[in-house]
Amino acid sequence: MIRAILFDLDGTLTQMDQDKFMRNYLGLLAPRFAHLLPTEKFTKYVLKSTDVMIRDPKPGKTNLQNFFDDFTKSTGLTFNVLWPIFEEFYQQDFPALRCLVEVNYDGKKAVENAIQQGYIVAVAANPVMPLRAIQERIHWAELSPDQFALVPALEDFHFCKPHIGFYAEISERLGLIPEECLMVGNHPQEDMVAGQIGMKTFLAGEDSSGIANYSGTLQDLAQLILRGKL
Repeated sequence: MIRAILFDLDGTLTQMDQDKFMRNYLGLLAPRFAHLLPTEKFTKYVLKSTDVMIRDPKPGKTNLQNFFDDFTKSTGLTFNVLWPIFEEFYQQDFPALRCLVEVNYDGKKAVENAIQQGYIVAVAANPVMPLRAIQERIHWAELSPDQFALVPALEDFHFCKPHIGFYAEISERLGLIPEECLMVGNHPQEDMVAGQIGMKTFLAGEDSSGIANYSGTLQDLAQLILRGKL
């Protein structure tokens, strides 16, 4: 029996050109550190440390700790110097990227229908950004963080997609077994890997390989939820 529905953000509840978003994201972020590192070096180190964080989780370490273990080693700078600058960026600059993101109103309706029907709803975006940033991205979907029982973030999660530990951690935090969760996302690998630990899956798009339990548009999902067909 499905008790919780987990929603990806980028490409699911919101739409964007990922490459364009990343160019603008780094274009705003790097100048914050220009007094410490040349732009090219800063960008290279951020991308490298993010890749390490995603590919190589460390037992007992949060994504934040894993990222900065590598990033401080690369830059020679300390966490206490770097983190306040990141925090200031996410508070002051990051909201400006809203103009690059479009709301998926069918996704918004699916979330609202799920809440109306008594499901627990949670965000299942990749926790590669701080909580403040992920909450901001929820607002970009014209939803509120308060609507979600769980919002995974850089500071408190220990795995990233596509590691199945990410999905195990979500179900554990919700107090549920994986079989009680439905993962909704647009990425055949990063999102549908949730099925490997027993979660049901909904692929937002065409499922030509049959990897998901359900597939279709988010309008289809909204109707399935409303009609009690999950």
